[in-house]
Amino acid sequence: MAVAIALGAGVLALAGCGGDDFADADLEAGKQTFATACAGCHTLNDAGTPPANIGPNLDDSFRAAREVGMSDEQFAGVVQRWIRIAQKPMPRDLVVGEDARNVSAYIAAVAGVGGESTVRPANPTPEVPRESRQDQND
Repeated sequence: MAVAIALGAGVLALAGCGGDDFADADLEAGKQTFATACAGCHTLNDAGTPPANIGPNLDDSFRAAREVGMSDEQFAGVVQRWIRIAQKPMPRDLVVGEDARNVSAYIAAVAGVGGESTVRPANPTPEVPRESRQDQND
């Protein structure tokens, strides 16, 4: 039983669902930090900044998960984790500490809550010829 509880706690922490309490985060400070540090690449309707076409549109990214019941606490944990393990072109730890916590809670509170936004299509992945794929596997 103790092993199952420990395993469950570990899964929640890895999923970004545990560990941090975002209930008392400063959402207004998070909005301001988002506008200066994140909005140049990410679109988020509530931020009131011009649409960005570099990183994911956060309203679109979060809408489906929100519709199936993902909690704000889970969203905030996921965002905070993404900030820490970001992949290029986003630098890791673009914001840290209380700023990262506030930005995460702000995004969690507002992303995907409005009406449908314009979804931009993903860039198609070019098809690699079969013989090239085989060469890469050798």
